Amino acid sequence: MADKNQAHQPIGATAIKPPEYKGMEWVRRLLYNPDTGEVLTRTPKSWALITVFYLIYYSCLAAFWAAMMQIFFQTLDWEKPKWQNKASLIGVSPGLGMRPSQPAEFIDSSMIKYDSDDAESYKHYVDASKKFLDEKYNQQAAGIKFDTKALGNCQSGQFGYDEKKPCIFLKLNKIYGLEHNYINGVNEGEYDSGKLVWPKDMPESLKSHIEGQSDKEQVWVNCQAKNPADADALPESKITYYPATKGFPKKIADTVYMPYTNQKEDGASAYQSPLVAVQFDVSEHKGQLLHIECRAWAHNIGYSRRDKIGINSLEIMVL
Repeated sequence: MADKNQAHQPIGATAIKPPEYKGMEWVRRLLYNPDTGEVLTRTPKSWALITVFYLIYYSCLAAFWAAMMQIFFQTLDWEKPKWQNKASLIGVSPGLGMRPSQPAEFIDSSMIKYDSDDAESYKHYVDASKKFLDEKYNQQAAGIKFDTKALGNCQSGQFGYDEKKPCIFLKLNKIYGLEHNYINGVNEGEYDSGKLVWPKDMPESLKSHIEGQSDKEQVWVNCQAKNPADADALPESKITYYPATKGFPKKIADTVYMPYTNQKEDGASAYQSPLVAVQFDVSEHKGQLLHIECRAWAHNIGYSRRDKIGINSLEIMVL
């Protein structure tokens, strides 16, 4: 005899609507369903199987990654980059770095602005200059060192800020293995019909300066006012360089700075890039904003104001 409830069901209707739970009862049954034994919608056996699967899956994935990394590391030399100079993305034209850095609130500005009668207004530049020299040069262990005594008036004290003659420091960014094509009158291609061919746009004063130097294996540096109005207030006579050679030397005595090859001494790396300090005498032009551009000169160093290649720009205003 057919069940009384089945007699009232439509023909073909076999699905039974599960009971509906609401509120805390739904939460309790989500955490543990006493009817099916499920915990968070899965039985303990299902949880065990999926856990084992993912343990095996991620273990194999981690092992594959570790094996690939080990193979990759075999292709690297920890002492030098794999791709160098023209074969690298960096190329053969190093950037020209400048210190001191700006305060955090003016990090996107290149303007050195301060009141020469207010020591607090230029305290950051003095502290940043001192910190830069102490951390990078004065407190380094023995090694390939640069003697900061060559920085003259810009090696200590107030770095000229109190005298309205602020100092900045310039350095070339290191590129491993780069031997610069120095402007020294002896490199191939520097002469045309027996006459020395100077780089385009090189100032006449820099040409004369180079000709007067005994050591011409240097990357030369020249700073000048960017605009005619600035040049009236900041002629070349108001710009002083330390050292007076106005260049980053290839070597000094037995110390070789370029090319940079991760030089070590007694097994320790203590390489210091040579510096050029530049001091600007703006004491007669208080309150005037001066635009200045410093450029590194070598046959291999490019120049572009748009892309800021081979140059560094700044502005100075002493109130």
